[in-house]
Amino acid sequence: MPIGSPNAGYRTFTTGDVLTAAQVQYNLQNQSIMFFANAAARDAALPSGTVQEGMFAYLADTNATVFYDGAAWQGFGTGDVTGLTAGTGITILNPSGPVPTISVSDNALLIAPREQALISATAATGAINIDAMVAAIDIRTTNATANYTLNIRGNSVTTLDSIMSVGQSITITFESPNGATAYYATAVTIDGSAVTPKWLGGTAPSSGNINSNDVYMLQIRKTAAATFTVIASQSKFA
Repeated sequence: MPIGSPNAGYRTFTTGDVLTAAQVQYNLQNQSIMFFANAAARDAALPSGTVQEGMFAYLADTNATVFYDGAAWQGFGTGDVTGLTAGTGITILNPSGPVPTISVSDNALLIAPREQALISATAATGAINIDAMVAAIDIRTTNATANYTLNIRGNSVTTLDSIMSVGQSITITFESPNGATAYYATAVTIDGSAVTPKWLGGTAPSSGNINSNDVYMLQIRKTAAATFTVIASQSKFA
């Protein structure tokens, strides 16, 4: 069998067989997972009594890898999901697997939703990356050591722009304590690009607040591709 030929499927070897190079290549080396054109070819090649639990097969027609669980061939991730219970504002369209579907009301009532907060002892200084895909709330527990810039992004490899659609908004909270010297956020950037927030009261903060916690609230609205409006405030908590 020449190089580039398809795998040979299942073969029953008997004592005394002399293996050919093609058999080693296409029945053994290439087939930790057996190769078949389709499920019918697999079933024809594996007669009753030869299929054992833990066998794997690749089906070329569907590009699927399946395994035998002792009773039947199963696909990965195809288990049925049943017993879903609809909460407020949720309608179950199809409770069955492999992927159940639901519909969420456009005006659903949220009751005390939990938010992920990132709590860090790293002092605020320099450029601070806030990863919206990790946590929308960033809390520092150590006094700031210098003025800083708040950069909002998706994460280290994903831009905020790529995970938001036009017309969507998110809210970011950043909290940092100050000691006897008050430092503050001197700039806000999104994906590394400068933005000019609209500050509560009409004026951007020019300092922080000593011996207190400064909390910045940023509502970020995407208005066009890589274009954002930011509504911001700085509040003192002591």
